[in-house]
Amino acid sequence: MPSLRSLNMKQQYFIALTAVLLLIGQGLLAQIDTVSLEGDLNAVVDTAAIQQEFGKGFFAYSEDNLPIPKKSLIYSFVLPGMGQAYNRKWWKLPLVGGAIGGIIYAIDYNQGLYRRFRTALESELNDEPHEFTGTSIGNDSSLRSLRDSYDRYTQTSYMGALAVYGVIAIEAFVDGHLQSFDISDDLSLKVQPSFDLDPVFTRPTVGVSFVVGF
Repeated sequence: MPSLRSLNMKQQYFIALTAVLLLIGQGLLAQIDTVSLEGDLNAVVDTAAIQQEFGKGFFAYSEDNLPIPKKSLIYSFVLPGMGQAYNRKWWKLPLVGGAIGGIIYAIDYNQGLYRRFRTALESELNDEPHEFTGTSIGNDSSLRSLRDSYDRYTQTSYMGALAVYGVIAIEAFVDGHLQSFDISDDLSLKVQPSFDLDPVFTRPTVGVSFVVGF
């Protein structure tokens, strides 16, 4: 019985965790291939019109037309997915929806079973028939164990909801910062030998220098 309950928990969290991991991973990978993604999106969504509407007042961007990370964070706390929309990462919205939907399903599933086992245990203690009467789990010991287990699962689901909520907000905040990160071809790092004069012993020294070009 413990192994079956453990398997059920894994199935419940699979959708939510998968969506969150995809949200984080794809957010980082998108910085490498932003041009192609935006090109495909522009063919479907009129991003110019949306950008013009979002670029005013409360949804204003920076002077460089880039998201303001603090606003991305605040919007995500107000409504999960709103920060991603503000960052113009529309393709992330289904992932946010999947994560939220998965954790809501887990809460509903675990809480529903907790209530069923709780009601059945009360009936069993009062020598009244219930939905599990005559089954292998119809005794007070099994019902009490199952009730307590799904009570813990419900509490864990609520903690998972807070974690998902926080991860979505943090992802929007980090993505807002990454969009202002310069990844152009003008950036360069050169490693070259260096020669200098030791001021103490007045003798030449040889080393390696790192030169960053902008």
